[in-house]
Amino acid sequence: MSEKASVMQLDRRRFLKYIGVGATVVAGFGPLGCRSSVAAGSWVRADGSPDWVSPKYPVPLPSDSAPISQDAKRLASFVVEDDLVLPEGWRYDVIASWGDRFGAPGHEVAFGYNNDYTGLVPIEGSEDEFWLFVNFEYVAARPWLQALEAEGVDIPKFRLIEDASNPLLYSKGRLEIAGWATPGPKPEVQLEPGINDPEVPAEVREAIRAISHMALDDQGVTVLRVRRDADGRFSVVDAAPDHRRIAGHRSFNLASGVEHAYTGPAAWLFDRAPRGTLSNCSGGTAPWGHFLTCEENFHTQAHEAIDPGGQPRPNDRLEFAGSGRKVGFEIDYSIEQPNGLYGFGMGIEDPLDGRGYGWVCEVDPTTGKMQKHTSLGRFRHENVTVRAEKGKRLAAYMGDDRRGGHVWKFVSDDVVDDPTDVKTSELLTRGTLYVARFNPPSEAAWDGLEPADTDFTGRWSPLVPETPLATPEPEHTPSQHIEVPSRPVGGTVAVGDIDRDNPDVEVDFWKRVHVERFAGKSFDECTLGDLVRPEPTGDPSVDRERALGVLLAEASAMANACGGTPTARPEDLEVHPMDGSVYIAFTDATEGDDGSPDMRIFPDSKGRSSRQYGAIYRIVEDGDDPAAETFRWGRFIATGEVAEQGGGFACADNLVFDPQGNLWVVTDISTSVQNFPTTRQLANRTDRGAKFFPGVFGNNALFMIPTSGDSAGIPHLFAIGPMECEFCGPTFTEDGKTLILSVQHPGEELGTRVDGASEDETFIIHDRADQPFEQVRTVPVGSNWPSKTSGDAPRPSVICITRDA
Repeated sequence: MSEKASVMQLDRRRFLKYIGVGATVVAGFGPLGCRSSVAAGSWVRADGSPDWVSPKYPVPLPSDSAPISQDAKRLASFVVEDDLVLPEGWRYDVIASWGDRFGAPGHEVAFGYNNDYTGLVPIEGSEDEFWLFVNFEYVAARPWLQALEAEGVDIPKFRLIEDASNPLLYSKGRLEIAGWATPGPKPEVQLEPGINDPEVPAEVREAIRAISHMALDDQGVTVLRVRRDADGRFSVVDAAPDHRRIAGHRSFNLASGVEHAYTGPAAWLFDRAPRGTLSNCSGGTAPWGHFLTCEENFHTQAHEAIDPGGQPRPNDRLEFAGSGRKVGFEIDYSIEQPNGLYGFGMGIEDPLDGRGYGWVCEVDPTTGKMQKHTSLGRFRHENVTVRAEKGKRLAAYMGDDRRGGHVWKFVSDDVVDDPTDVKTSELLTRGTLYVARFNPPSEAAWDGLEPADTDFTGRWSPLVPETPLATPEPEHTPSQHIEVPSRPVGGTVAVGDIDRDNPDVEVDFWKRVHVERFAGKSFDECTLGDLVRPEPTGDPSVDRERALGVLLAEASAMANACGGTPTARPEDLEVHPMDGSVYIAFTDATEGDDGSPDMRIFPDSKGRSSRQYGAIYRIVEDGDDPAAETFRWGRFIATGEVAEQGGGFACADNLVFDPQGNLWVVTDISTSVQNFPTTRQLANRTDRGAKFFPGVFGNNALFMIPTSGDSAGIPHLFAIGPMECEFCGPTFTEDGKTLILSVQHPGEELGTRVDGASEDETFIIHDRADQPFEQVRTVPVGSNWPSKTSGDAPRPSVICITRDA
């Protein structure tokens, strides 16, 4: 066996044992559950090997062909580029960038900031024109403010300043707005009706309102009419009158008479139509030609917590706030613009109702109509992927992107008639939302021994009023706490062992005081319905529907209350196009304030290992039924260093399958730790399992991983992103010749690169045999992408990648 093959052998063998579905669950599938091989496309050969030579990467990869003994020599130095690096023979073209405006006179729309998910649907009656759908997640304050100033936009001056008189007290800095600085110990301004800070001058309030409107207008979604040329490259049909835009709190270019709407059990909570959509992360393209967009970190813009009746929790506060870049544990004040601004939803004249965000939204590209489907739950949605097969009930899989977040499935009440019929959309309005409960396997099974039939199984628990409560088990998580519903005030409370961690209350106290006292009966008799108390109508069926709506609006905490498995930040979920299995990108298995994963399901979350930075799992529904209540699961690949049997990358995020069924993965290493120099010293918290260690993997990148054949599970590098960016929303055309990709937040931390500035940093890297060696890495300071002109502010952009003709 070759050195390369031996490095990855264990995980691939374990995966086959865990799932065990090749010949036993679905007839006609290959060794990983895939149907017979498909014809080779233009990018990947039929055997799963790449039709390119990968660019140089800063750490060893399992696909490296050079002998392990050469790792140290060939990687002794590495130059990071502020560009999108592709294999020789490939090219990228920018389709649209932040600041671009498209449309006929009177019908213009602006391209938003921090483009994320992309979707592509052919326009009926045209051979070469498509609807291109793009999400805009948030504004990266520092490069955004710098770009606005460079464009000559009249904006108030925002900067983060240090309080020299008490630097420890003001460790978060003070926010200065139009020459006025926050007087308190935090860079925050109270702006809510009834509790406005009287010390805030009127001109400062106006400055906050102005910047909040601009930021909300730069979030949301857009639909562009684009055209594909003979080489497979896309461009916007500039003067088209039917580009559409839905921003954070308003819409542009909707078809005449079109109104947005809420659907499902929580619709009763609202007395007005949806104002807009914000914090749009990933999404999905429905087979009937509509786009699904997911609202993720809405809690940074508007209130998240509700009371047991489904109303905003009284006396909650969400301030307009700023944050600074941290170097280690210190704030860097050398760049005046704050690198984060929050609370835009509270900064406008008519503050946003946080209950209206955190949903899956469906957008019809031909009219711009948006529906927020409350049946799919309210939480920090990363994405949604639909499995719609004729004669079966529709299933929609989703992830809640937070530490300790859950894996979800919605199942429609009715079956699919024609997946391509637009009427199939109605199935999303009526059904049941389920949370995944992964049954812990035996330790012997994780150790690579033959698993029993009961190992690597799971079931779906319905989020309905009748579901019994389950005792939380925070002792199985690294953070030793779990967020559950707080009663009677609403919101959440952290439960755990106070002797081992710092939760709010003990588990038994929550059961006795928060649950039993509120419900008026013993915990063992309580169901989810006993935790909500919407105003009664006197009609039992209506009252149940309203109770269900409140449960769905508080889905994450309710999932913990009924035994849903806390997981490792589930980002993207995608259904394999050939076998119906679901691949899940878990981005990060470390702990945080929100919680952490169940260590029995994510054993790499224990201790200090580079495998803490995510993994890709796979689940297979029992009986190949989208509506099944049980499933089997396994780990497809661990991230982390090859020396620790990882895939050579960190923080898997968005996924997409090419026409051959190969899995493409983008990474999401946090900007604050990209290219962070690690010396493997525990005192500096840079050992393998520490917060800053993912910095050894360099800039975020794009990998291809075959899902069948002898190469299954071995990642191959295809592209590396510009400085401080994140790749998002990869979308292949049906012929597999073009990949559309978002490049989000280049220059997020350091902003605009000036005079080609770079710094040399020293890293300690381990070769594939786990031997350390020193690497000198040249790292650009900031970004000028995509113009690559010194002094130009970086701009998030959507690109298309093709072979160079």
